[in-house]
Amino acid sequence: MNLKSKIITAAFLMALLPAIASAKVMLVVSSEDPYFQEVAAGFKKSFSGPVEEHNLYGLEDEARKMGKGLTQSPPELLIAVGNLSAKMAKEYCANCPILYAAASNSSLLKLSGAKVFGISAVPPASKIIDNLRLVFPEVKTVGLIYQPNSSGKDIALIQAAAGKSGIALIAEPISEMKEIPNSLSKLLPRIDLYLMLDDPGVVTDDTFPFIFMNCFQKKIPIFATSLNIIKKGAIAGYALSADQLGIELANFANDILGQKISGGKEKTVSAKLFLNTKVAQMWNFSFSSQASGQGATIQ
Repeated sequence: MNLKSKIITAAFLMALLPAIASAKVMLVVSSEDPYFQEVAAGFKKSFSGPVEEHNLYGLEDEARKMGKGLTQSPPELLIAVGNLSAKMAKEYCANCPILYAAASNSSLLKLSGAKVFGISAVPPASKIIDNLRLVFPEVKTVGLIYQPNSSGKDIALIQAAAGKSGIALIAEPISEMKEIPNSLSKLLPRIDLYLMLDDPGVVTDDTFPFIFMNCFQKKIPIFATSLNIIKKGAIAGYALSADQLGIELANFANDILGQKISGGKEKTVSAKLFLNTKVAQMWNFSFSSQASGQGATIQ
């Protein structure tokens, strides 16, 4: 290559640099929550390209600050882990491709569109019921409280799966959290087991202790679909582990960037059975050999 050709080639590459720089993948985690951090670590191990990582530290101000920056320089793909980052993506990056995970508020935010992708915070309904049956083979009536705007779609699927398994699912809808005490008092005498979804309209740091203590006093065990909830006080649950979610998220991102997926979609992925032996001891509950053989233990 002669000098003139080298100069032309160098000039061409320099012209491309801004486009290359703007073609970035940004990973935004909502807080320092260990689960989110493990998801991010699993993602980075499995993702095939460079990634720019940010943490919102659970702060709305941090989300607004970052969001304003995104409107000026949107990434090629914004990966949002957790509710706060999903909310930020919805409000400030509406025109860029979004991939969310561990975002139980996706329905409330109405996260959808041709450029919106996600991994559902709720595992497949049939798998939830199968694993619930494995831990509690004698259960006949399961109950839960939910907000239709955030979990209505999931409830319909779980009710159908429960019916096929011979389980009656009583789902009490509420529109405000202040309705939880009354709904719970009506629900608990009618059920054998409480199914706790990660519904942001029902389960918060403030409401969980109340629901847990009422279930405990009425001797109603809890089966959950969130690893954080299982660790807090459920006897068992069927949920995505953080490393598993990180891998699924990386594979999804690779497919989106490789244009193997066209049009927005939310993906539901299989999870894992977890057994909380500490809580089981509180209930004087023993897991069957089959459940123990298939479940991962939390102590």
